[in-house]
Amino acid sequence: MRFFAFFSLLLLPLLSAATDNGKTTDVTWDKYSLSVKGERIFIYSGEFHYQRLPVPELWLDVFQKLRANGFNAVSVYFFWSFHSASEGTFDFENGAHDIQRVFDYAKEAGLYVIARAGPYVNAETSAGGFALWASNGQMGSARTSASSYYEKWRPWILKVGEIIAKNQITNGGPVILNQHENELQETVHEANNTLVQYMEQIAEAFSDAGIVVPSSHNEKGMRAQSWSTDYQDVGGAVNVYGLDSYPGGLSCTNPDSGFNLVRTYYQWFQNYSYTQPEYLPEFEGGWFQPWGGYFYDQCEAEHSPEFADVYYKNNIGSRVTLQNLYMVFGGTNWGHSAAPVVYTSYDYAAPLRETREIQDKLKQTKLLGLFTRVSSDLLQTYMEGNGTGYTSDANIFTWALRNPSTEAGFYVLAQSKSSSRDVTTTSLNVNTTAGAITIPDIELDGRQSKIVVTDYKVGKASSLLYSSAEVLTYATLDVDVIVLYLNIGQKGVFVFKDAPEHLIFQAYGNSNVTSSTSTHGTQYSYTQGEGTTVLKFSNGVLVYLLDKETAWKFFAAPTTSDPHVSPSEQILALGPYLVRSASINQDTVSLVGDNANKASIEVYAGNSKVKKIKWNGKSISTKKTAYGSLIGSVPGAEDAKISLPTLRSWKSQDTLPEIKPDYDDSRWTICNKSTTVNSVAPLTLPVLYSGDYGYHAGTKVYRGRFDGKNATGANVTVQNGVAAGWAAWLNGVYVGGALGHPDLASTSADLQFNSSSLREKDNVLTVVMDYTGHDEANVKPAGAQNPRGILGAHLEGGSFTSWRIQGNAGGEANIDPVRGPMNEGGLYGERLGWHLPGYKAPNSAGSESPLDGFSGAKGRFYMTTFKLDLDKDLDVPIGLQLSAPTNTSASVQIFMNGYQFGHYLPHIGPQTLFPFPPGIINNRGQNKLAISMWALTDEGAQLSRVELKAYGAYRTGFDFNQDWSYLQPQWKDNRREYV
Repeated sequence: MRFFAFFSLLLLPLLSAATDNGKTTDVTWDKYSLSVKGERIFIYSGEFHYQRLPVPELWLDVFQKLRANGFNAVSVYFFWSFHSASEGTFDFENGAHDIQRVFDYAKEAGLYVIARAGPYVNAETSAGGFALWASNGQMGSARTSASSYYEKWRPWILKVGEIIAKNQITNGGPVILNQHENELQETVHEANNTLVQYMEQIAEAFSDAGIVVPSSHNEKGMRAQSWSTDYQDVGGAVNVYGLDSYPGGLSCTNPDSGFNLVRTYYQWFQNYSYTQPEYLPEFEGGWFQPWGGYFYDQCEAEHSPEFADVYYKNNIGSRVTLQNLYMVFGGTNWGHSAAPVVYTSYDYAAPLRETREIQDKLKQTKLLGLFTRVSSDLLQTYMEGNGTGYTSDANIFTWALRNPSTEAGFYVLAQSKSSSRDVTTTSLNVNTTAGAITIPDIELDGRQSKIVVTDYKVGKASSLLYSSAEVLTYATLDVDVIVLYLNIGQKGVFVFKDAPEHLIFQAYGNSNVTSSTSTHGTQYSYTQGEGTTVLKFSNGVLVYLLDKETAWKFFAAPTTSDPHVSPSEQILALGPYLVRSASINQDTVSLVGDNANKASIEVYAGNSKVKKIKWNGKSISTKKTAYGSLIGSVPGAEDAKISLPTLRSWKSQDTLPEIKPDYDDSRWTICNKSTTVNSVAPLTLPVLYSGDYGYHAGTKVYRGRFDGKNATGANVTVQNGVAAGWAAWLNGVYVGGALGHPDLASTSADLQFNSSSLREKDNVLTVVMDYTGHDEANVKPAGAQNPRGILGAHLEGGSFTSWRIQGNAGGEANIDPVRGPMNEGGLYGERLGWHLPGYKAPNSAGSESPLDGFSGAKGRFYMTTFKLDLDKDLDVPIGLQLSAPTNTSASVQIFMNGYQFGHYLPHIGPQTLFPFPPGIINNRGQNKLAISMWALTDEGAQLSRVELKAYGAYRTGFDFNQDWSYLQPQWKDNRREYV
């Protein structure tokens, strides 16, 4: 049947006038779309977290790749935790903390920015982005209007808001929207409700910081009706309502799981935000994986381009005109920045891999990005109808959109049962200015969607009356150029609207194209062959017919830095892995891009004077085709010598000397508090929460003392994040602990003492605990403020006389501001800076490697150096491959040039391969690798594999040959106070 079917424009409400927020008219909106500087635009955005790629120069690399693949915006979280190591301090200057460079690079690349500064952001980051110093309980009722919370977050919003404000579009910057909070559900619509007052506080703070662009928010799925001016607005509402959705339900093991489309978005927005454009602030670009789960490369269903094809087109059919993919690039949870729900990799199965490599899902996503870029008629449509009554096959569901001004139509087809893999051929009934037409032979190859256009403008003087082949893009150059695509073997038909009489064409390629006369014009029919076929019509129009995978290699490189790219501001290129930019200078078109392998290239510049091609600054041999394009070939990296060294010449030292009973801890922090600011009561006193003593991220070491030989054991409960294990030693003898478990936030153990290990005076129980992050807001009982450290320690047969704690060197002092407050933990080697470049182990250090390992319950810190000398024009993503013998239970950390870029738990998994981006690793220069490893049992620990691995190699025009020394501060002999 057919739903919401309207056949008369008389039923259509009058077109709405643009709305502004009373502060600026640079960004306005209506029920159709957002407008920037008075022009409607489809916001095709991807989520990017600069903190998860701590090399600012590479932000431009990612932004250029997004721009080349059809995106015109990025959505960016700003993590309070990354910028504020202690109360009253903010770092927006050192290394990756310099967020001005985010805005500068986005503007340079031609991307708008949607700013999302929280104060709470979730994002699978530690404490959901709250500053860790504030997450020890002192915020009180977080995410409410409570004064204790307000006093903590307001300075952050004012500081970061000031920088955002300077970069608004009103000031020549790229920021067009500013989000308030994150997925905060409004469950009580009353003006005096604490959440309403909280959202009012946030609006006021951003306003005080100078923010004038429209505000937005993201509803957490269809679970509430929150902060829309169109629904029970009692205060706290934002200008542009948004709905988050992760509908895939995909499985890493079952390719047939999930894939059930949500077809209720349109009605939801009509119910709750009907005066605003339909906005998806977070739509599934992938999904995260937990400790003990699967590694992202195993999740083939999430990586499938089918998902992008079907789901993102379904959003188009639902009248969405603002879409942000979460994540488009995930990056790395380096240091101790992850929430416990994720491990080191935050690849997210995103379209752009953690290694910054383009995956097939991104290539498919590009096809829709380039289409929405030029489809201006899509930005002002109404729902003509939807359902299964538009086609000859009731198994096909259709969305039908119509532009009331131009009468352009957009019909989005997919399997009614979206998970179906059936190959279905159908005909489609459409309405056009030439009357009702039935378009034949439309094939859906299982999980495939198609957008069929009618009355669609494709140039200065060209329009398609209809096309069953999908429009990739069009360009208005010296002639109109139209690019269509289909799967190999699928049939396509198209008809020009108001075409001149006696129009003829010449075909170049292997798709057989025929023409036939009909009552509504000449119909061109073809079966898509492999590769490219070009039709040159006698009126000058060019039509490119591409198979889908050839279309993946098609680029419409903008010749403007404006995110709004008109059809005349493009240079068309076909063949390479990536085209970053294109420009024309006299008779030469210059392209900058990347290639893994040598590839043919075809360029249509739209300028008859252009006769030469330069690729990455070098001229290539060029020929001109009969239809005016230039062809040649561009080099790849297949001939590059990628020689990665074997890791040798290790030095090792004891990283758990605190186990020894006579270790001097006199300068450690004394745990002497009998009360805590945390709402969670300790199980025993004194309070042993690490946050109460200024230690938040990373490994913590406790030493508890007692006298006498009567103690028979101790019951200890530790909470340092799911999967985080711990171990205990009495007077240097291992007495037990817990391995950690992906389902357990806290673990307890009854430690049994052997009387022979006891002393009359000064017995020492040493507890060392791993750390996987602070919880997010949804974890009971206190969310991000759930305490970390020892929840309780009860001595059987005695009482502890004192406790001391040691964590990361300096605690909240942030002694390494470039790497920031979450990079290091409290292991002895970390506190002394053994992981830093420039540290030289003493002559007394051992020569064992991680492959040698050790026996018994102890820990070692392993260090080596190596040099790389890769070609200057190469991008070679490099990682470290680890493995361990079966039943190894240990905590392993990887440090590259001082950055903790890997947390490996061999007994839990899943990650074993840890990538390092350029700037963290020196692809041309010296590198310092350090590995810390401590055993969680008395079985000892060793690794069976420690190897550098190259993911791929790409000849590139991007400058990766840079001096990264400012990101890699050297070791200084000033850390002994933290022993």
